[in-house]
Amino acid sequence: MARIAIGTVLALMLAAAASYAAAGHGGRGKERHDPTAPATTPGEPVTTDGSGVLRIVGHPAAVTTRSTARFRVTAAGNPTLRCRLDRRPAQACEETAVLYRGVGVGPHTFSVAAVRRGRTLARASYDWLVLEPKPFTVSPRPTAVGPLYPGAAPSSIPVTISNPNPVPITVTSLQVTAGGGAPGCSPADNVALTAPALAGGKLRIAAHASVSLPSAAVAAPTIALRELPVDQDACKNAAFDLAFSGSAGG
Repeated sequence: MARIAIGTVLALMLAAAASYAAAGHGGRGKERHDPTAPATTPGEPVTTDGSGVLRIVGHPAAVTTRSTARFRVTAAGNPTLRCRLDRRPAQACEETAVLYRGVGVGPHTFSVAAVRRGRTLARASYDWLVLEPKPFTVSPRPTAVGPLYPGAAPSSIPVTISNPNPVPITVTSLQVTAGGGAPGCSPADNVALTAPALAGGKLRIAAHASVSLPSAAVAAPTIALRELPVDQDACKNAAFDLAFSGSAGG
């Protein structure tokens, strides 16, 4: 028999431009956002003049943690378009593919002008805010896991995942590792752990909300004590420390 002791519960990090894969306190990796994902449209952009001639019809959410910003513009009469991000120099752009990468934390303004023969026909602009994301946390409920016996069925490890950010996140991976143990009973040899399958954006967490696993859509991580062809008496009353890591996107 072995028992579970929760040791270090890692804070999983969510980044503006990268999902952090935490391997320890403050561990960070790189988050990947799909640049082909459609921009959300939470509201109408601010059109400074020329409404109906020039419109911004695709843009980031008004508040986001993403460091990529994709815009889509419609312009009547096929004018030349000049696009600008904040105070950067204006550049020629296309209606369907205006993409900026590495947009920093803070307020931003995208502006576009419709030009023909050197004359500006219309202008439009859109303001949005990129936030520095906060860590999301995994809180396990170890009391729900009973004693482990060699060869017994895996035990579910119920967890609650909390998102402190003012925007939704999608957890894309969640892993659990075991440390501790006892002399002659190492976790690497004796403990089997499984992570939930999170493909397809199944674990979406709303802003300032929490999700508990297992749920109807997603299983919780599991733990089991392997049955080995050797004496496992060293695992009697051994304690394993669990640590969680993973990644998420906006």
